[in-house]
Amino acid sequence: MESNGLLGKFNHFAEKVMRIAQFQLLWIVFSLCGGIIFGVMPATAGLYSVMRKWMMGNVDNQSYVKVYWTTFRKEFWKANALGGIIIIISFLIYLNFSLIRFTHGPAYWFLLIFVFMLSLLFFILLLYIFPVYAHFDSKFRRYFSISLLIGISFPFHTLLMAVGYYAVYLLFITVPGLIPFFGVSLCAFLSMWVSMKVLKRIEKKEESNLVTNHSKMKELFQRNSKPTTNNKGNLRSST
Repeated sequence: MESNGLLGKFNHFAEKVMRIAQFQLLWIVFSLCGGIIFGVMPATAGLYSVMRKWMMGNVDNQSYVKVYWTTFRKEFWKANALGGIIIIISFLIYLNFSLIRFTHGPAYWFLLIFVFMLSLLFFILLLYIFPVYAHFDSKFRRYFSISLLIGISFPFHTLLMAVGYYAVYLLFITVPGLIPFFGVSLCAFLSMWVSMKVLKRIEKKEESNLVTNHSKMKELFQRNSKPTTNNKGNLRSST
C-alpha cells in the first residue's frame, strides 16, 4: 500500500513536470508565430491563461492548444502594449540608476531612495501582472493597480514568490540544460500557483481582515473576476 502510494505520488509529480514542459514548448511555438519580438508577450499571456485553467481543472488535455491559440489571437495587441509599458518603465528605472552616479550630497540619497522604492514597486508589479492579467477582466490600466494592491496587501505571498523565483534561478544556473524545457513555464507555474492561493483567499474570505481592510481590492475582484466554471476557453466575461 505504501509503495503504491509513493508510486502514485511520483506519477502525479511526473505528469505535472511533463505538462509544464509541454507548456514551455507551446510558449516557444507561439513566440515564433509572432516573430519573437511581437510574439513573446501574447505567448506569455497565453501561457498564464492555460496555467490558470489547468490549476482550476477547467480544461481537458485536448483543449490546451485551443485555449492558448484563443488567448494569443485575442490578446495579441493588448499583451504587446503591456510589454511595451514594462520595457519603458524598465528603461526609466535604468536611466535613473545611471543618473545616481552624477549626483552628490542630499540629492544623491534622495534619488537613491526614490529609485529603490520605485524598483521595489516595479518588482512587485512584475510578480503579479501576468497572473492578474490572466485572472481578471478589467480595464487595461487597472491591471497595474490591482497587481500592486494585491502584492502589497499580501506581503507573505509576495515574499514566497520572490524566494521561489530565486530558487528557480539557482536551479537553472546549476542545471542550465533545464532552461529550454522549463525556463519560462516553471516561472509561470510558480507565480500562478502563489497568485491563485491569494485570489482564492480573496474569493472565499469576506470575513478575513485582509479583505475587509482593503475594500477597494474586494470591489475590484468582484467586478472584474473571470468566471471559474468556464471550461470552453473563453477569456473574458462580459462586464
